[in-house]
Amino acid sequence: MITLFALAAALTVHPAVADTFPHARHAHLFTNCTACHAGILTGDTATMLPTPATCAPCHDGDFQRRVDWTPSPPKPTNLHFDHRAHAERIEGQGDPELPCMRCHAMSDTAEFMDIASAQPARCITCHEHRATAHLVDARCTQCHVPLPLATGLTAQDIAQFPTPPSHDSGFALHHDSLAGAPGAMCATCHAREFCASCHVNAARVPVIQALGTDARVAELARAQRLPYPTPPSHAGPGFIREHGAMARADRGATCSNCHARSSCLTCHREEERVPVVGLLPERRRGGAAGVDLTGIQPPDHTPDFARHHRAVAAAGDASCTHCHTGAFCASCHDAASAPGFHPPDFVQRHAQAAYNSESECAVCHQTEAFCRDCHVSVGRSRMGPTAANYHDNQPLWLFGHGAVARRSIETCASCHQQNFCLQCHSASGGQRVNPHGPGFDAATMEKKNPSLCLVCHVGGPPQ
Repeated sequence: MITLFALAAALTVHPAVADTFPHARHAHLFTNCTACHAGILTGDTATMLPTPATCAPCHDGDFQRRVDWTPSPPKPTNLHFDHRAHAERIEGQGDPELPCMRCHAMSDTAEFMDIASAQPARCITCHEHRATAHLVDARCTQCHVPLPLATGLTAQDIAQFPTPPSHDSGFALHHDSLAGAPGAMCATCHAREFCASCHVNAARVPVIQALGTDARVAELARAQRLPYPTPPSHAGPGFIREHGAMARADRGATCSNCHARSSCLTCHREEERVPVVGLLPERRRGGAAGVDLTGIQPPDHTPDFARHHRAVAAAGDASCTHCHTGAFCASCHDAASAPGFHPPDFVQRHAQAAYNSESECAVCHQTEAFCRDCHVSVGRSRMGPTAANYHDNQPLWLFGHGAVARRSIETCASCHQQNFCLQCHSASGGQRVNPHGPGFDAATMEKKNPSLCLVCHVGGPPQ
């Protein structure tokens, strides 16, 4: 979006444009301007410019050729200048030192009726203004109305405004300090829809809400999506891992300038695990889309990361789950769809690997359901308290399984539920077999390591 604030800059830089009517040739016929421009004093737009009838006494076809024209409509602008406000000081009705030539002369040394379009620099010579030039620390409201009130401008007019020098390539990264400063003049050139086309949190920013709404700006904003610049804080190699602390520091207020909740959920798939994501605004229909994070990868996800990611995943770092679900991993790590993950004949010898916990089966498999379905279907288990055929490679397994269960009971849980064990190991029924072995001192164990009891006794050891 280009600003009206820069339009007058162009007028300041370029020379005055001479009027198309030959005023100088008629200087000897008129002693003042209001003879032809009577509406200047009254505010009557119909008599602001002379009509062909005004010229007919001379241009009668005999003395001078006849002339005809249609006055051009006023140029659209957001100036609130009104000739009537200056009428008391024009053409001797007030201060005789301020004739029309004071604003419309081609130059300071121009002859009478050697006129041109009025220049902003001439306004500054009389009106209080902090700037030495038109665009230097200027007070726009001295001459301009807010853009929504400049109803004569079309969307095309606004789109063709030149860019002011202050709006350089890095302006988007530091414009907040100017927009929030006292006396900010953004409203002269910007409407709320312009800011809302980038700011996802536009509804939460008072400076943006203070701007008026404008359908023309909304039309331009819909037709053009500006790219989001990358802040310097995002350029560091550790930003991906450190951005969480930055977001929590101000509860996502800064992040929400550019990021919608759904864009963060591209990586943080479970909102409840990252509360600050829930504080971000969601995209609104017709509003800012926010930064698209699709395809963004952490710096350590190099092209060969797939070959050595196992070490990172096996380290127990929960960061993988911020972006990946089990379904994502299963797209590769699933024996049915990707048999190459396990080595050949793995099914025939996987028991030893599972027993020794050489791999964490639960990363891909829901061990109880997955393992049990297979073991039952192939007849490897009758799921009874004396079913020995699953452990038939180890004679008398039933009488020696206690040591294995105490060492790694999670391997038993792949197939067995607690009620299976309680068929024998229950103090209130079944075979009443003590699972702790002879000489077990429950009081001492509970005192040394009470959490160990909770592995089996979820509600605490029985008293």
